[in-house]
Amino acid sequence: MSSSLALRPIESDLVAVLRGATSQRGLTQEIAAEAVRRGITRVVFTGVGGSWASGVPANVLLGSLPTPFSSENINATELTSLYLPSIDEKTLVVAASHSGGTPETVAAAEAAAARGAFVVSLARDADNALGRAAAFHLVYGSDRTITSAKYVLLTELSYSLLEAFGAGADIAGARAALDAIPEATLAALEAYDSKLSSIAAAYSPSDNLYVLGAGPMVGLAYMLSVCYLVEMQWKKSTYFTAADFFHGPFEMAQNDQPFILIAGADGTRGHVDRVRAFLDRYNDTYEVIDVDELQLEGIAPEQRGAVGHIPMASVVMRLADHFEAASGHDLDTRLYMHKVEY
Repeated sequence: MSSSLALRPIESDLVAVLRGATSQRGLTQEIAAEAVRRGITRVVFTGVGGSWASGVPANVLLGSLPTPFSSENINATELTSLYLPSIDEKTLVVAASHSGGTPETVAAAEAAAARGAFVVSLARDADNALGRAAAFHLVYGSDRTITSAKYVLLTELSYSLLEAFGAGADIAGARAALDAIPEATLAALEAYDSKLSSIAAAYSPSDNLYVLGAGPMVGLAYMLSVCYLVEMQWKKSTYFTAADFFHGPFEMAQNDQPFILIAGADGTRGHVDRVRAFLDRYNDTYEVIDVDELQLEGIAPEQRGAVGHIPMASVVMRLADHFEAASGHDLDTRLYMHKVEY
């Protein structure tokens, strides 16, 4: 394996894919109207790995507001083995799988549908086993612009559900921000690229990396740690919520142990600020990927907390590109995944 690789270009389809996601607002409103018609009282986001992580911000949004339905984000394997008896015709199950063929997620969607649940699929396309188990399909059509596209679609769906059920939220403001997301995300990536290069250059040689996030950014902490660093870089890494940092993990803040913090602009930002203050005192080997440092043209400051996870998803994926270039370990190399029977 070489000591370095050429840096991949920023995805050429980024703006088009995100525009395609926001253009499905009408479809999400149809789904929400059907949810009202069915008398849905529970929303369950499900998937495994990165697709489970993609449900975190939507679940945080819906769970933080007074709504006539509950919201959960459940691992698809556990949904089938533990939670299936609680799924019924009043449950909306939003099942995510990039390929639409992830066995655990397909099984969960099929089992939920068999129990009368209202199933919506979220995938690259609809012509797959997951799509066949669903009544509606949200698609993004890209093999690289993935998490940010999923985030757009799930955020659009969340606001459509809030609108249809009459729940309190600044829906117009959020939608105006979503409309600006495609171009704003590209501009943010271009402006932030040099910082991401510096982080990867500094931390690529590290033996172990801890990643922290809070609220809607916990999904991205998971993505960076579990998907990009462990799976795609074969590096030792663990993610924590910033709220849990002071309940055990802070004992590892010693001997220049590197940390990466992912900071949002919502009500949990203070959790990350508290971690920063502690690390400044005891272990200042850390970097912060901060939504407030991004140039997000057209997005009102008060909406950064509502939609900031979307451009941050592209930023975190771009950091993975820089780790690939710095380490010489191709992001697409696998030892076991899709290589052996499991």
